[in-house]
Amino acid sequence: MRFQEISRYAVTVASCILIISNAEGFGRSQSMRPNIVLIIADDMGWDDVSFHGSGQILTPNIDLLAYTGVALERYYSHCICTPSRSALLTGKYSHVTGMQGYPLTNSEDRGLPVTEKILPQYLKELGYATHLVGKWHVGQSRTSFLPTMRGFDTHYGHRGGYIDYYEYILHEMDDSGERYGFGLFRNMSAAWDDEGYITDLYTKEAKKIITSHDKTIPLFLTVAHNAPHSGNVGAALQAPPEDVRTMRHVESPQRRIYAAMVKKLDESVGEIVQSLLDNKILNNTIIVFVSDNGGITSGDSPNYASNWPLRGLKLSPFEGGVRVNGLLWSQNLTDTSHLWKGYMHVSDWLPTLLKAAGAEPPLNIDGYDLWENIINNKESKRNEIFEIDDFTGYTSIISGDYKLVTGSVIVDYSNHQGGELRRIIGSAPSYTDTLKKSTVYRVLSDIGTPFNFENVMLREDIKVTCNKTGNQENTLCYPQISRWCLYNIKEDPCEFRDISAENPEIITNMLIRLEMEKLRVIPRRKTVLRDPRSSPRLLNYTWDVWADNIMPSNL
Repeated sequence: MRFQEISRYAVTVASCILIISNAEGFGRSQSMRPNIVLIIADDMGWDDVSFHGSGQILTPNIDLLAYTGVALERYYSHCICTPSRSALLTGKYSHVTGMQGYPLTNSEDRGLPVTEKILPQYLKELGYATHLVGKWHVGQSRTSFLPTMRGFDTHYGHRGGYIDYYEYILHEMDDSGERYGFGLFRNMSAAWDDEGYITDLYTKEAKKIITSHDKTIPLFLTVAHNAPHSGNVGAALQAPPEDVRTMRHVESPQRRIYAAMVKKLDESVGEIVQSLLDNKILNNTIIVFVSDNGGITSGDSPNYASNWPLRGLKLSPFEGGVRVNGLLWSQNLTDTSHLWKGYMHVSDWLPTLLKAAGAEPPLNIDGYDLWENIINNKESKRNEIFEIDDFTGYTSIISGDYKLVTGSVIVDYSNHQGGELRRIIGSAPSYTDTLKKSTVYRVLSDIGTPFNFENVMLREDIKVTCNKTGNQENTLCYPQISRWCLYNIKEDPCEFRDISAENPEIITNMLIRLEMEKLRVIPRRKTVLRDPRSSPRLLNYTWDVWADNIMPSNL
């Protein structure tokens, strides 16, 4: 069974060359293939970029890429970090690779199956230099799971879910007590001698790669930031004090530190864009910026992100967990619409970027090639999206305007949160002035495309508004074993009103489709097994490879 639209005719080599040569100015030969820079934020909320309308946390560099590129209005991801990264790399839903559900811990002997071909491997075959800076989080117990074994030429970063922003330590608990280990690596070795704020280190490494890149071959650079994920329990929120001081207009003290973490992330984006310009490769570079999932406002490892006004957090199938920040930028997209309203899923990046690079995407995946649809502002090929988590016990399907949620959700992560975090003391900084002072604003002027401030109206076009009446929070639908919740997410994007009672035929059709998709699920183990052999005390106090000589039990 195929779950992707298949071309009705064979495309010859000659026609492939013609297509890519006409694709908004991108070249034909290996040296002219577009460079691709993929920037991933970790646990960043819908309301944490100012191009979505917030005036509290300003993200001028990210915003200007959205205003002058393409903001993705309905970009969806999986609601948890390991599943979303697995889907991005494979072009497949996480539930068909067994990577759905609760994210990988550092002490698990589990990883993205090595039988899966992933994005950097496809791009290597096209002649790309491939580099990963930052987070991996799809397997680290075995050497075969590591990024440099899976198509990346180099990796500098953390292999697990997060690290401390200054000491690069990750803390875990298991039956034997607490474990602490160093988690920053350069390729196969612990980067013991490195110092500084981790966002700055990752930015510095990305700029170093860009500066030393051989321009005769195309570059694929992924910068998967630690920010703004929370750190260890004792110091969950960390940012340089001078940056925290610039956020004194933010009322919540926790949110103030979080805002400074986002500020550093936004500055990193600006520095990477500047480096691309300085090294004369910006004009042939595609930049993608996305969040891996929704923010985690409260609960386990909160970072005080806000998905407001969307319902739900990370670990939830509601919109706040899965509808996330996304944009695509290229200097060659100046004539396209700056807001694309079609559905896009994280699994679509693999085929979309391969098409942009001049290759025909594989057929045995779930992702759709949306390159032409986005750059030409056409309707999306995608009309349905699944979220299946047999670890927690919920499923959801989006089909057209409708979304159905079934099973058992985590109630504390499935309501509306973050509104109280938006409060401001006095006045927020001037948005226009902040844009004008940003690095990307200067870059746009340098390349001869100064920013038109009329484009900030995109903030109003993409801003989510909810028609809330009365105390609807007390009447929210929560699915149970014998109850499901149906929403029209185009009319009710904040999922206040369950319309299942008046739409039995829609529910029947969606349940049938959902049951068909569940036949493809590779079941998840219902418990997280933390192996004592992974203890950093046995590995020079690092979270290093530990299972190479152990017989795999269930990979």
